[in-house]
Amino acid sequence: MKKNLSLYGFAAFALIASSSASATLLDYSYTNLGVTGGEVYNSVSMTVDGIAVDVTAYTIENNGAGLISSMAQITGTGLGVYVSSSASGNLGVLSSSSGDGTNMDGGGSASDPDEGLLFTFSEAVSLSYINFDSFGSGDDFNLTVDGVTLLWDFNDSDLPNSLVPGSPDNDEFLFSGISGTEFLFWVDSDSDSMRIDRMRVDRVSVSEPATLALMSLGLAWLGFRKKRQA
Repeated sequence: MKKNLSLYGFAAFALIASSSASATLLDYSYTNLGVTGGEVYNSVSMTVDGIAVDVTAYTIENNGAGLISSMAQITGTGLGVYVSSSASGNLGVLSSSSGDGTNMDGGGSASDPDEGLLFTFSEAVSLSYINFDSFGSGDDFNLTVDGVTLLWDFNDSDLPNSLVPGSPDNDEFLFSGISGTEFLFWVDSDSDSMRIDRMRVDRVSVSEPATLALMSLGLAWLGFRKKRQA
């Protein structure tokens, strides 16, 4: 009897452990990233709660209907991901040493290209929250996840309850059902200009099928033993 209870208890614990997940807040301050604030890097990275994320900057060309026709990582000395010296932290993009600002901004020309930040995670995560900086009433953003554009010209008026209640600058957004390993935030208009402060993500559990299989085998084994003992 004790053995039976132990097996049931183990299976139940495994199921609970695989199903539970706690939100991870990624605050992109220069101290958390381990870099010097006010500088530009080809890439920056950090690990929180065992979830690693690498951030790179891109120039983007699109067809005007939400599809990216081409994109190129921004490399070179002094170009790429701008990390603010602000204690609260935020990330921007510097794609050119001649006249480009440090915000992630749009343009649509060779001299002033559309810009984006790609967040590559070490495992599948679900995005639940993002906080922008310098996000004005005329700004909007696009979100491409694992190569598929899910949000196009998105702002606080596009989806019900998308804006975090009480957000005074319309720069905090809630998401639901958006999961993947690569999240590309990008802009496509001269009027778009912003930075990214922080995100909240949740682990996407991939172990539940294995746990359910373990429980099924355990229950089958118990049934087999009971039958033999009868």
